[in-house]
Amino acid sequence: MVNYLDYQQELRGWMKNIHFINPFAITLTMYTNDWRDYSQNFRHFMNRLNQSFLKSSNTRYGKKLTVIPIKEGSQKTHTHYHCVIDNPYPDRNDEFVDLIKRSWGKTLLGLSKSKYAIDIQPMYSTGWIEYITKCSSKSDIRDSVDWDNMTLPPDRGII
Repeated sequence: MVNYLDYQQELRGWMKNIHFINPFAITLTMYTNDWRDYSQNFRHFMNRLNQSFLKSSNTRYGKKLTVIPIKEGSQKTHTHYHCVIDNPYPDRNDEFVDLIKRSWGKTLLGLSKSKYAIDIQPMYSTGWIEYITKCSSKSDIRDSVDWDNMTLPPDRGII
């Protein structure tokens, strides 16, 4: 049986070794806890973001943004994703932030009018990785990483 703390430390170590160019710490809150597939909603968001930000390099060459998505929430707190999304073009930060907001707003679960539905900040340290891999607010840390929606480009990956 896997020890939660051992798994958490392994996960943190692995994530801290991922090479980012210009990472953003992002929280995306769903407006309901009564939904069948949060991962599908997140995938829809990432498809929109990749298409709108990367344009033809996404459609022609399959290029995608680096993303680490972690889901958390309970009956007491709205389900939300904490994630790291890397902007490979630092000179386009304003556009990147705007497209994140627009892409999230076009998903079924991102329609909230609350100002707390989305939070986007530059990620300056690995403290965000420590925070998103905390054990509280998760039923099981092993199930919180959305592996299906994680993207690590082959030309950058682990350092």
